[in-house]
Amino acid sequence: MDTTNLGRPHSRRTLLKVAGGGAAALTLPTFLIACGDDDESASTAASTTAGSGDALKVSAGSDIPKKTVKFGMAPFADATFYVIAMKQGWFDDVGITIAPAPTGVQVTPDNVVTKMVTGEADIATFYGPGKIATMAKAPQLKMFGFSDTYVGTYILVSPDVNVKTVSEQVAEGVPFDQAIKTSMAALKGQPVAFSNTGQHRDFLDQAFQLGGLTYKDVDVVATTDSKILQLAKGGKTDFTSPEGAAQNIELVNDGWKPLVSVDDLLKGLPAGDARSVAAVGHEGPAASEEFLEKERETALRFLSVMFRTIDAIHEDPKKYLPDQVPYLESVSGTKTSVQDLETIYKVNDPLIGFDEQTQYWSDVKAPTSYQTIYNAQIASAQKGGVLPKGKKYTADDAIVGKDFYDQLVALRKGYDEMLPDAKDLSGSQAALAKEAAAQYKARNYLDAYRQLKAATSAS
Repeated sequence: MDTTNLGRPHSRRTLLKVAGGGAAALTLPTFLIACGDDDESASTAASTTAGSGDALKVSAGSDIPKKTVKFGMAPFADATFYVIAMKQGWFDDVGITIAPAPTGVQVTPDNVVTKMVTGEADIATFYGPGKIATMAKAPQLKMFGFSDTYVGTYILVSPDVNVKTVSEQVAEGVPFDQAIKTSMAALKGQPVAFSNTGQHRDFLDQAFQLGGLTYKDVDVVATTDSKILQLAKGGKTDFTSPEGAAQNIELVNDGWKPLVSVDDLLKGLPAGDARSVAAVGHEGPAASEEFLEKERETALRFLSVMFRTIDAIHEDPKKYLPDQVPYLESVSGTKTSVQDLETIYKVNDPLIGFDEQTQYWSDVKAPTSYQTIYNAQIASAQKGGVLPKGKKYTADDAIVGKDFYDQLVALRKGYDEMLPDAKDLSGSQAALAKEAAAQYKARNYLDAYRQLKAATSAS
């Protein structure tokens, strides 16, 4: 199999069924069971939670205020690229000090909700399907942006096992429904190591169902990604499904192959089939409603740094990714190289820059939009018992990124419209306009607009 196409992104996604029941170890963290009531109503939609009103109504003045943000990064490649911005001083450029120094709070999928609810973290990286699964228990937490689309979800098979993958069989002309049954049959009676976060449960449920198996047919080992690597490398299991892209890439580099992948489901199931999108997710920053209301401009500046960093990785990965490698290795327990990260960002976690983010936010009925993907995931989560039935939930109850993205777009437009008024400025006004241009180039459209407005108003 050509592993260069692992997790290749697609333009259209649909939803996998989220089943209730199954292996107990693949359920939500215990904390979530206690931190809310199933009868608690979902929070209000984005338009009332973090609505901006007039998109160009921002704070007056040209100075960028200083803010300290307690920021947590999960131990995955697409959640830790922010360390590049920390080392390059790009957070400093927008007045943000990351606390605790030097790299913030260490969070994991198991503890991120706890750390955010208790205030240990103001902003933390979050995974879209994980946010959906916890929205009834922690409705105050909202994702306010996406950095990438994660499609690198697999059941991997050891090179020591003589079994053909689904893609290998399909390439030979075997029908998909037959190929997945043949491949999945190899798992019967075997230990299978799954990530214990449960965030890939939808994909695993569907792979097992299409393969004609149940979890009772295998010896489920639900554990951490680092332990999965130990088991795999120690010959204790021949079948694994880690959550992290770095862990997947490390095993692939050791010769492991995707026995079945999200890509297989997308290709094998009919276009628009409701069994293939829930394995697609998005990583991005999240914060509480209270923080987003009080520190809206801080959140906008945070997003600007995210987009600036994505630009840098796209433009010169070999220059900037070495800043990320040692940190990712320290928190993920994996050996990672710049080449590994380049592969991850090309095939597992394609980072999406500012201009390309229209696919998420501009056309809410588009197949790639947050509403299309997460409204469907919500429906399946309710059907499967992950979310309480009989309640009205929408994607806007969990994800407010459209509101923030739309304001950044409006601020950029406002800057562009003022720019002709700046061509004849001189002295301090010209210097301020030059500073505004630098912020604009760095994707900080908020302060670019504020500074240019101050410069042109004073002329």
